[in-house]
Amino acid sequence: MKYWILLGALLAAAQGQACVHLSQGTPSQSDFIDCRLGYAIGYNYSMKSLDWVAYELKRQVGEGVGRTEDFREDLEIPVQYRTTLEDYEEPIYARGHMANSESLDETEDMMSETFFMSNMVPQLPRHNGAIWKGLENRERKVANHRSRVFVFTGPLYEGETTYIGNKVPVPSHLWKVIYDPANNSAIAYIIDHKPLKTSQLKHYIVSIDEVESRAEVDLLTVLDAKAQEMLESRVESRVWTK
Repeated sequence: MKYWILLGALLAAAQGQACVHLSQGTPSQSDFIDCRLGYAIGYNYSMKSLDWVAYELKRQVGEGVGRTEDFREDLEIPVQYRTTLEDYEEPIYARGHMANSESLDETEDMMSETFFMSNMVPQLPRHNGAIWKGLENRERKVANHRSRVFVFTGPLYEGETTYIGNKVPVPSHLWKVIYDPANNSAIAYIIDHKPLKTSQLKHYIVSIDEVESRAEVDLLTVLDAKAQEMLESRVESRVWTK
């Protein structure tokens, strides 16, 4: 293992102990892991894309701050592995947030950190503004009803990959897991990256086991083995709305 990868893994492990967003476990030992105000991120250098984001989401009080719109490069990522604004100078794909800016709007600094390009994937507008937006709305409704949840989100790259800009990959699917620690319950989704409506969410509910297998992550590792196995093998029968 290269020295900088080993060092990064050691730092991430130490950081995960103190980072509330990783209090349920670090999904994978990615090349770069950072704990920010509103979320933690694992970034994959060879893919030039995030592996996952994780964030604690609490009941929202007040209106939150306005959208900052300050899209910018993440200077913590080595320059050769960064995505840039120029990568998205094409007519098809939007800059799709993985850590949701509307959910993480308690302060301007928290909101602003969601606009790092490392938190973006190329996303079809009719996916980003439809089924994906609907799912993000639901995560906030669940947090408001249940007081506190943990959200894990990321892209999948299956089959033949399309690229934009300087080799930035376009996801084939997007996944999200919402976990309620108070009730030890969770719901997981893997959603095809194509134009879809919020009403179709029920067709994309899967088990956490399937997310872990396809995304190569390990979630909720703080649970004991039996509780983790039971929770992660279950497929929810309905869309959570509260």
